[in-house]
Amino acid sequence: MSAILPNPACVSMSTTEVAVLSGGIPMLDRNLKALFTALLGLMALFFVINNFVNLEQAHGSLAYVLSLTDHTAYPKSFVPPLTPAMAWLPTIAVLLAECATAAVCLLGALRLWTARKDAAAFAEAKKTAKLGAGLAIFTWFGLFTVFGSAAYQMWQTEIGDGSASGAFTFTALAFFTLLHLGQPEAE
Repeated sequence: MSAILPNPACVSMSTTEVAVLSGGIPMLDRNLKALFTALLGLMALFFVINNFVNLEQAHGSLAYVLSLTDHTAYPKSFVPPLTPAMAWLPTIAVLLAECATAAVCLLGALRLWTARKDAAAFAEAKKTAKLGAGLAIFTWFGLFTVFGSAAYQMWQTEIGDGSASGAFTFTALAFFTLLHLGQPEAE
């Protein structure tokens, strides 16, 4: 039975002691910044891969929302409805934005990880990671929330509402990552 009980020495360790074991507080902060940037990049990568695997459905969802079909709460709009052919342009824009987000975030995470032991190099690497988080914000706040939710009122349909809700979550995660990246590491 004692084999499953935690080691008392580990239970009594303070946060500072744990941080020192992991290379100190600055190293812990740097490791977390690399991890969160990598996770943001993986999220974008998984989305874009799924969108390519289901390209017709991804295009169909956007075409449906951007056609303004079934918009009963606010039936009039100042933006023109898009035809399925015209909806390929925003579909391509989303795919390119997700690809760019994934690539820059993952590159930023790699740069952060390799520079984590040098404060000056890490500060330089944060620029790439911040750009990646900024691209994520552009993608899910700019494209989905500003254009999709506000301009095209996609919240009026079940498919659009799901996308709007997801975009809010992804935007928040990207903002939190960007804010964390902007915080100085303790020295």
